[in-house]
Amino acid sequence: MQGYGYDHGPWRYRLFPEHELRAQILKRCTTNISSDGGSFSASLQPHISSANEDRSLIMDLTLPNGVWNLTCVFDGHGGHETADYLVAELPSLLMAGLLPTVANLEGVSDVLTRAIHDVDEAIKRDLLEIFPEEVDEIATMSDATVKARVNDQSSGGLNHRKALHCLRGSTILLALVDPTKKHLWVLNLGDGVAVLGSRRDASSQWNASILSDNHNGNNPAEADRIKQQHPGEPECIFDDRVLGNLAVTRAVGDHAFKLPRIYTEKIFLNVEPGFRVPAAIESFIPRNLSPPYVSNLASVRYVNLHAQSGCDYFILMCSDGLVDLYKDDPDRAESLTSLVQKWVGIVGDVVRDDIQEAMMRLLRHALGAEDIASVSCMLTVDMPVAYMDDTTIILQVL
Repeated sequence: MQGYGYDHGPWRYRLFPEHELRAQILKRCTTNISSDGGSFSASLQPHISSANEDRSLIMDLTLPNGVWNLTCVFDGHGGHETADYLVAELPSLLMAGLLPTVANLEGVSDVLTRAIHDVDEAIKRDLLEIFPEEVDEIATMSDATVKARVNDQSSGGLNHRKALHCLRGSTILLALVDPTKKHLWVLNLGDGVAVLGSRRDASSQWNASILSDNHNGNNPAEADRIKQQHPGEPECIFDDRVLGNLAVTRAVGDHAFKLPRIYTEKIFLNVEPGFRVPAAIESFIPRNLSPPYVSNLASVRYVNLHAQSGCDYFILMCSDGLVDLYKDDPDRAESLTSLVQKWVGIVGDVVRDDIQEAMMRLLRHALGAEDIASVSCMLTVDMPVAYMDDTTIILQVL
């Protein structure tokens, strides 16, 4: 029987019995599985009042040399619109780029980084077609003129949607496998995590290799890069955030951090509905002195899956929400290297036989493992501000 009124610090929650927990977790997830059953995604957002801004993609790309497997995690922030745009537009850009390179795999990494750059430039170009005026001219435009041009919902809302693609942002994790299943490319932009699980044979332990870079202001290398690009601007990074506002240092969208400040002052702040907290945006405008501050240059890793014959492989990709589930619990916080090894151990023994069960085990562990009260609390807790970061995971057997 389901319990009520249990205390967790200042909050109260419902306690689910063990036999209901699996169903309760699935109830709060959006899932997808590939046609061959080799890839499975789950996106968790327990709070009904919080719209999930993450998106995922599992699809096949049919090219002259066979079928390529594409999986992506898009972690939207500020809204879901940029992530939705990537789901719709990125596959066709990848297809067009890969067509000339199928006979020369050395060019695939460049195709991937170019596609991310191009999709972001397309978002900016759409906005500049709405506002082709020079910066000085935009500065003299009245708010009424700007609003009339950009808030066109009554006539279809195309301009409004294009503006939202600029306002919002999204990180990207992408895995691409060629038709021979011998070659893997992993791309990341932002602070998602991609992990390769590998073992020599069924009697060996699983090993975890991180295949992503942390494009976040809390990464000293990223912070130093931005500081070097903007000398004499001590507030280009502070509080581990770009201009004191944005956690990620690389993303698609987020053009308030890429365009001159006048675009934010005159255009983005006049988009209705637009920014959720305009005051937070207004606070960093004076720091925007020499954009861009946020990059669309992705990192790419290549893995030869047949370098060691007979190995078993799978890949785990997740938005930063999965890491946060551990980081926010002081009793379970640990280094990322240790954490991903734990994930690979949880998933590895079952992922080839039952990929959905592997996903459930990982989610259950992230929410509190065997502590039924902790899992129940995470699923139902009634907080003053009901918020939990979206958590999206893809498992793919290679």
